[in-house]
Amino acid sequence: MKQESMIRTQVYLSKEQEQALKSLAISSGSRQSELIRQAVDLLLEQKNVTPYHWKQTLHDMKGIWADDKDVEHRMKTIRQEFDR
Repeated sequence: MKQESMIRTQVYLSKEQEQALKSLAISSGSRQSELIRQAVDLLLEQKNVTPYHWKQTLHDMKGIWADDKDVEHRMKTIRQEFDR
C-alpha cells in the first residue's frame, strides 16, 4: 500500500504479541511500527480492502455496455432509481 502521510495510533497487544513482535523486529532489523504496518497491509489485501480498490473496480467495468443497443434507456432507468 502506498505510504503517504503517517497517522499516529495506539494499539493494545497481548504480552505474547509484544514479545513476538519485538523478537521479529530484532531478527529482521525492522522497526516494530514497520512490521505492524506490513501486517495491516497484509490483512487489508487478504480482505480485499484497499483504498484504491473502488478505482480498479470502476476501471474493470469500462466497456461493459459497449455493445448494448439499449444502453441509453438502461442508464436513464438507473439514474431515476438514484433520484428517489
